[in-house]
Amino acid sequence: MALSKKSSFKCPVFLLPGIVLFPGMDLPLHIFEDKYKDMVTNCIKDKKLFGVVYTKGNLCADVGTLAEIISYEELGGGKYNLLAEGKRRFKILDMVSEDPYYEALVEYYDDKDKVTIKIKESIKEIKTLSKKALKLFDEVSKQKMSSNIKLPDDPNELLFLVAANLSCSFDTKQTLLETISVKDRVKKITKLLHEEVEKLEVTLENKKTKPVVETNGHLGL
Repeated sequence: MALSKKSSFKCPVFLLPGIVLFPGMDLPLHIFEDKYKDMVTNCIKDKKLFGVVYTKGNLCADVGTLAEIISYEELGGGKYNLLAEGKRRFKILDMVSEDPYYEALVEYYDDKDKVTIKIKESIKEIKTLSKKALKLFDEVSKQKMSSNIKLPDDPNELLFLVAANLSCSFDTKQTLLETISVKDRVKKITKLLHEEVEKLEVTLENKKTKPVVETNGHLGL
């Protein structure tokens, strides 16, 4: 679905606690509230995108991500199971309606700088750290995540994918979503990845030494 180039436009908005949607990220949703049932029905009928915005308590973020419905299943009574995909960031200019569902006047919220050769070099470190974190996670969890995840070559796709999968707070993820300097986003993600790797290394070391502690230093030989 092609995205409009107009500067500001109205779109239906899904307010979600505990979710920060990044471009390229899949979002499975179970739609059961009347307000959102009507919204999704109209989006499917008119092939419209909807906005996803992070909320915390009574506070609503100013920046969200447009989502496109990729597939859906009607459950009866207007309920749906659906899969949406994040497309492009936007900024809320004004909430124009709450009935029958939330609708906002928004504008696109894109990066103000380009991916330079220097930034590409920094992104190589992010890719290396991401692979290291995945392998450590495999060892800690006894899973094989590293072999199932292919890191994209496109710099922006990689940055959004890594940001979406970091184990940081939702507030921190929202800060990354709102960062419109690629250079700054690279710095923030690199720092968070270093912290992630350090935590995983400590967790793995603790798992390795735990049997020794529990058996007073004897390994049962």
